[in-house]
Amino acid sequence: MTLTVTCELVPPRGADPDAVRAAAKQWGAIADAVNVTDGARASVRMSALATVAIMRQEGVEAILQMTVRDRNRIALAADALGAAALGVRGFLALWGDPVKVGENPDAAEVRDLETAELIGLLADLREGRLPGGRELDGPPPSYLVGSAANAGPAPVDGLVAKLDAGADLVQTQIVLDAEGFAEWFGRCRAAGVAERATVLAGIAVPRSGEWIARMEQMGARASEEVAERAERGEGAEAVADLIDRLAQVDGLAGVHLMPLGSPPELIRDLADHARRAFGSH
Repeated sequence: MTLTVTCELVPPRGADPDAVRAAAKQWGAIADAVNVTDGARASVRMSALATVAIMRQEGVEAILQMTVRDRNRIALAADALGAAALGVRGFLALWGDPVKVGENPDAAEVRDLETAELIGLLADLREGRLPGGRELDGPPPSYLVGSAANAGPAPVDGLVAKLDAGADLVQTQIVLDAEGFAEWFGRCRAAGVAERATVLAGIAVPRSGEWIARMEQMGARASEEVAERAERGEGAEAVADLIDRLAQVDGLAGVHLMPLGSPPELIRDLADHARRAFGSH
């Protein structure tokens, strides 16, 4: 599966399959593959596995996000095998937002595995091994195993460890700082990350300086220039310029567009822009 542009679908707070079909067609026409969130912000929504089942009926490539918050290794492995049987060709292993930030702060968290261990579990399934060491029945599934990354000043050792565990896809947190990202990716490149994994820079359109401040609390990274342009209502233009600069970063495969309330038409235009930008380098 070749990825230049991915985006994100948040399952509905209900059981309407038509809502998923409409969203799948909308985002599937824009991206090479669509991430499906797994209880984002610790909220109750249609299960990610059911959502990707509907998406696959529509022929949309899906990347199933899986958090360690709500399921133990037995349930995670079972869901991964089920998703692979449905034709899912990508997974993204995540820690998951703590329940205290959601609507059910008294819910129990499972966290049977660390994120790197979930990556290892998914990689083992891909090699034909179940948790506990037993062999799979039939041929092993084929898919990408993904990891999130914060493109900040911290050492890249943790990301390298996730690649060592079996990850071969990386999607970063929101990047709105081209120079900072280039510095981080240079360290990744020196550590061999770009040779071992498809790396996509996370992108969202900033709506204001206040919006950027909130996103920075969740791992985003923005330059002063982008923050000033967002405050002037030029967030979309700033992101288009940012994509042009990111396309010049050697070894970067593309972008992961997070709608976060942006109009679908804008995300479509940015996806087209990204394909042109990355296609010219």
